[in-house]
Amino acid sequence: MPRTQYVRSRNDVFQLYETLRRNREKRTHMKLYFLEGVHPVEQAIACSERFASIAYAEDKRLSGWAEDMIRKASPEVLNPMPAALLSELSDRENPCELVCILHQRTDTEARLRTAVLKKESPPLLVLCDRPTNPGNLGTIIRSADAFGACGMLMTGHAADPYDTQCIRASIGTVFHLPVLALQSCDAAVEFIHSMNQDFQIAGTSAKGTMCFHEADFTRPTVLIVGNETFGMSKAWKEACDLLLRIPIYGAASSLNVGCAASICLYEIARQRDFDGHR
Repeated sequence: MPRTQYVRSRNDVFQLYETLRRNREKRTHMKLYFLEGVHPVEQAIACSERFASIAYAEDKRLSGWAEDMIRKASPEVLNPMPAALLSELSDRENPCELVCILHQRTDTEARLRTAVLKKESPPLLVLCDRPTNPGNLGTIIRSADAFGACGMLMTGHAADPYDTQCIRASIGTVFHLPVLALQSCDAAVEFIHSMNQDFQIAGTSAKGTMCFHEADFTRPTVLIVGNETFGMSKAWKEACDLLLRIPIYGAASSLNVGCAASICLYEIARQRDFDGHR
């Protein structure tokens, strides 16, 4: 049974929720993160994420959904607080009934390796090179999950997958898809080769030597998605087996990175006789 700790002012408990919502350094140091929203909460519970605490409005009656989520989440602590305080913690126009603090996972590498080994069809990984926008990162995670990727890698200084914008853009799929951050291209290539899957590394570039749909993606593949402003680093361009371009019309010279990644992921899934579940 969780213990109950009432919050009646902007005390240290309230400040912890607020700090984790906006401060990446604190999230990283404390190995905790802030969560709100119906879909993200449901997905976190479905993926057995560990809830440290859940806050709710003590002066409003909880819905059946909220009571069910609290029971399933089994948090360590419950933090009833006035509705006015709870609303201060939310970024949303219509705040969710629950705001939560969760423990960050420490088993991402093992989860990713297991997902690759269990994959019956050729495994697919997505690698984001220095992504800066957490919303774009969440969009790519959502598409990677939708089109059958086993997991995602990130290299260099990258956006935080536990950022509230990333979680919201992913609609909670960030909890389904293992996301592993590595320091460099060399470290990522070493990790990719360590899985003994004969991955081909395919990168996208406006100066690609062939169109994306002309490549063969029926074999194990790592799709490289470059930085929003600068594209792939020189190291990744040199590491790629394929350097591909998406043919486009119009005045723009390139696509939003989230859109580009989704197009590439759909083409990979299409080549693999993807039929989805809807």
